[in-house]
Order: sequence, then C-alpha cells, then structure tokens
Amino acid sequence: MVKKLLTLFLPALLFAEGGLPGAFLNYGAAPRSLGMGKAFTAVADDAQAIYFNPAGLFQLNAHEVLAAHSQLYGARMEYIAYVLPTREWGSFGIGILNFGAEGLDSRTPENWQYLPTIFAENAYQVAYAYGPSDFWSIGGTLKLITKNLAQYIDAGIGMDAGIVIRKLGPFSFGLTVQNLVEPVLTLYTLSDRYPRTVRAGAAVRLLNGRAIITVDAVSPLIRAVDSAGNPTRRWQVQLQPHGGVEFQLIPGVLVHRVGYDANEISLGLGVHQSWGRMTLGVDYAFLLHHQSSFRLAPTHKFGLFVNFGGFRVWIDAQPKLFAPTPGDKNNVLWMDVHSISRQPVKRWQVLIKNSFGEVIRSYSGWDAPPPRLLWDGLDDAGRLVADGRYYYDIVIVDQRNSSLSFSGFLTTVQTRGPQGKVEITPGQ
Repeated sequence: MVKKLLTLFLPALLFAEGGLPGAFLNYGAAPRSLGMGKAFTAVADDAQAIYFNPAGLFQLNAHEVLAAHSQLYGARMEYIAYVLPTREWGSFGIGILNFGAEGLDSRTPENWQYLPTIFAENAYQVAYAYGPSDFWSIGGTLKLITKNLAQYIDAGIGMDAGIVIRKLGPFSFGLTVQNLVEPVLTLYTLSDRYPRTVRAGAAVRLLNGRAIITVDAVSPLIRAVDSAGNPTRRWQVQLQPHGGVEFQLIPGVLVHRVGYDANEISLGLGVHQSWGRMTLGVDYAFLLHHQSSFRLAPTHKFGLFVNFGGFRVWIDAQPKLFAPTPGDKNNVLWMDVHSISRQPVKRWQVLIKNSFGEVIRSYSGWDAPPPRLLWDGLDDAGRLVADGRYYYDIVIVDQRNSSLSFSGFLTTVQTRGPQGKVEITPGQ
C-alpha cells in the first residue's frame, strides 16, 4: 500500500528539484528567497539563514520572527523561525518547517476500499552561528525530520554546516553542505536516505546596498551505481543554477525581486517599515513553472516578519516642527542618540539631509557617540537652511569593524508663518 500511496502522491513531490528524498529542505522557505530564484546562500541575512546557510545568522543584529506560507503543486509548505543574536555567544535560531497535503484519494490494495490519507514531512531545526571576525562566520543546523504517510511514521536526525565570507568589497560568498549527517527514514519497508547537497553562492551589493545580485549553484551528491545496481565510489553531480536580484525601489520601504532557476521564474514584492527599535515587513512572491511550459498553475507565497531589540542605532529628535532662529542658543533641535552594539564603538557619523538627499550638516567622532546632539538649523557653511522636511543617516562602526546604520525622518523646518490674504480698503 505504501508503494501505491507514493505513486499517487508523486506529482506533489515533484515540486522540488528532481523529487529527491527530503527535497522540501532544498526548495525555499519564504517569499524573499523564492522571489530571488532561491539563490540565498551568500545573502543569508534574515531568519531563512537557518534553512539556507546557518553561518549567515551572525549577520543579524536584531531578534527576528519570520512566518511564511507557500502554495505548491498539489501541496503546501509552512515555515516559522526565530533568531536570537547575543553579544558574546554568537547567534541562535530555531525553525519549524512543515510540508504536506491532506485529502489524498488512496485505496487499499486488497479490496480497493477508500482510505483517508495525509502526507506530512516536518523539520525541527536548531541553528548556531559564530563570527571569529567581521569578515567571516561559520554555523550549523541540527535537524529532527519526521515523515507521516497514512498510518506510517518515522523520524531521523540530520545536520547542515555552512560558512559565509563577506566584506570583500561589495562581494560576499557562501557555502553550505546540507545533510552533512544524512537523515534516514523508513516507512513500512521502504527507506529514504536524504542525500548530501552542496550549495555554493556569491552575491554583490551595489548602490550602497540598495541592490543585491546573487547566484547559487546547487548539487545533490548521489552515489553512482554499477550495472548490478550496487553503489560505487563515484558521485553523480546534478548541477542546478539559481539567480536573482533584489532592488529597493524606495530604500527601506518598498522592495522588488526577480529570479530564475531551472524550474521556475519568480517575481516578488516586499513592503517594510521601521520604527527605531522595530521593523515590520510583508513579502509576496509569484512563481511561474516554465519547465512544464507553464502547464502548471502559478503559485503564490506569503510571508511576514518582525525584528526588534538586539543591536541597533537610531535617533529620536524633538521638536518635530522646528523654527530655527540663528543666535538663539535655547532654540535648537535636540537629537537623542540610541546605540546598542556587539562591541565597543570605534567611530560614528551622523548626516542631516534635505528632501533631495543632499547632505547639509554632518557630525562625526571617535569612540561612542554622545547621548545627545543638537542642531541649530544651520548648514555646514553657517547658513540658515530652507524650509522643508529633513532626514538623518547614522552609522557606527565597532572595534571589529562591524557597522550598524539607520535612516529616518528628523524634523520639519518651518520659519515662515502660514500664507494668507490681507484686505486693504482704499482710504484706510
């Protein structure tokens, strides 16, 4: 009966690369990576690092919770993850991945009687990453895999290991060996060994990080067999290319993505908003299956993330409506600087910009920034600035050359009163 159920469910299993055992662990966890063609090994800078490359967890400076739902071809996948960065002990992450389908039409082989059937594969992941320096980090993910098909169930243990090398100019590189410890699960008399899979990736960040171009090369490592069906010492390499682009249409707010791999073309969109201590984001991806000549229906992926606390830097400014008067030392804009870093701060910089992005005032220094800065409404040349909205960029660099940055609204400068009309009557 198990063989028959597997045959009935085979089309849903083929959503991933080649339908290999454990293929749900090598597809994509959330809309961001899926919208980038599933090329994420060298990026790995959100909670999906648990899934793609655990070494990337060390890049996260804030607590992050990520939840995602992916529609598949006859099935669905759910993912939830949490990341905890620490100052001295590296970064920790946990993730739960569920791939399955319900309501399968299966029959018993004896009398062809209907048998209500579900199929589910789950991965419970615990990950850790540590960065000996700011230029590279290593990490591992321990996985408990469970599989359920009808009345049959089994569990197995697996492990991934990865490395990320970054800050080589705009480039970063990643390498992951998934299933370094191979899970083996048996349902009835049929055993599945999840094959080792190598993921190698490269990424380049352009336009001050506003654009990311990334590529991955992925290959499962499967033993070749001889004419008698016995495993040999040779490995079969099945190279699978992935590529994608992420571009911030509105920096920090609106993100567009496009990707391509051997099976699918992907488009994605993200809307994000930050408030000093917290960032909230919603992501969406739309995938078209070109390998089937688009006979398979498009699929939709939805995700939500929130990151909070952790290591951050931002400014709170008062008043939000500022009417500077040169020479009046009591009429200034107060800027409270909040800085929480992994290591002691080596240097810092604050830039005040107008609505055109032009820098009109700058502050900088060594060691930690002062808890409060003030601005008198003048530019660096000592001239009163024009009325309008003003923004800030703040960057701090710690002793390991790791940087934290944030951009936000500062204040609105208004030196003129409201416009109006004055009536003048002749003779008065």
